[in-house]
Amino acid sequence: MKRTVIAVLAAFGLVLTAVPASAASTTITVPFKHNQITWFTTPRTITVAGSDIDARVALGGVMQMAWYKCGDRNTRGAFVTMEEHRKHVGTNFRAGTRFCLASNSLYTEGTVGGTLWWSGH
Repeated sequence: MKRTVIAVLAAFGLVLTAVPASAASTTITVPFKHNQITWFTTPRTITVAGSDIDARVALGGVMQMAWYKCGDRNTRGAFVTMEEHRKHVGTNFRAGTRFCLASNSLYTEGTVGGTLWWSGH
C-alpha cells in the first residue's frame, strides 16, 4: 500500500513539474530620443532556457528597442522597431542571462508605454 501511495505521489509530482512556465511580464514606460541611444539599467533575469524577450508599445513605428547585457553595452541585440503588437526584441536566451533595455528613434523623441515579457514561451 505504501509503495502504491508513493508511486502515485511521485507521478503527480512529475505532472506538476511538467507544466510550462508562464512568462514574466511588466508594464513599461519607455522614453526615447532622436538619434540617441538611451541605456536603461533595470536588470531582468531569464529563468527559463530558450526564452525570448518580447515587447508591445502603445504607439508603433516611432521608436526602437534592443536588449543588452547589463554592464556591457557592446554585448547587445539589434535595435527592433516596436509596434502595437507583440514583437521579439531577442530570442533563445540561456537561463541565468541578465539583460537590460535600450531605446532609440530615427524620427522623433517622446515617451511610450507598453508591455515587456521575458522568461517563458
